[in-house]
Amino acid sequence: MDPSNPSPFTSPPQPDFNSTELSSMDYKDRQIHYEIKKRHWQRWVFYIILSVVFLSMTAYVVFVYNENVKLVNNITAANQSLKITTQSLSDSEKQSIERQRQISELEKSLADNQVVLDQKTADLQKATAEQTQLINKYQNFKVKLGSADANIYSFLINFSTGVSAADISKVPLAEYNFGGEDTDEDGLSNAIETALGTDINKKDTDGDTFSDKAEILSRYNPLGTGKLPINPVFSDLNKGLILIQVEQNKAAWYINPKDGKRYFLGSPAEVLQEIEKL
Repeated sequence: MDPSNPSPFTSPPQPDFNSTELSSMDYKDRQIHYEIKKRHWQRWVFYIILSVVFLSMTAYVVFVYNENVKLVNNITAANQSLKITTQSLSDSEKQSIERQRQISELEKSLADNQVVLDQKTADLQKATAEQTQLINKYQNFKVKLGSADANIYSFLINFSTGVSAADISKVPLAEYNFGGEDTDEDGLSNAIETALGTDINKKDTDGDTFSDKAEILSRYNPLGTGKLPINPVFSDLNKGLILIQVEQNKAAWYINPKDGKRYFLGSPAEVLQEIEKL
């Protein structure tokens, strides 16, 4: 080592107190030079340490930044995947709701159809029961026919059809054969009033100020409010037929094919005579 340039970490040379050539001023100069060198080396060491720390921190910041970028990219990819999954679940949920709605509509339609079917079944059963009852009445009526009018009754049995009072009211009444005993003098004989169900002792059975004859010919209900249940289809189906009303007085009616109206024939014994007049 050069004695003129000693290391800053080595002790400064000690003055030789035995030498008479060195003065106190010379010692102080050497001491100051040593301190300056020492401080110089200390600054460089500090700068080097500071540089290392700065580079380390920079490298760490870069590392953290890169990791954060990766994390952000991963989070972005995860969010995108979550968005796609959420959209897929939303579409599936919409499809499920739509299918549930369709199933509900189908169930409602089935329930409505079942109600309609039950109603039609009940109506059919009711109609079947009424038809059976009507047939039984008609059969009983045929059995009760007297032997004295066997030819007339045989004709009626072969060429007539039994109907109820409700069915015969579906055919409009023709102003024909209204003559005969008329107790209430309303223009309708007692026989036809009995067949119609009106009161033979009252001109106005339902008390609405209109006579029974005026109402029945105007197709209004003489027994109450509203119009009669006229059914042209029923009239057309029975044109040319003799219909025997198996209720009330067992009156006979003829459905004229010319006008589709019903003509009162009276009792079975009077049927052939009235037909000849038509």
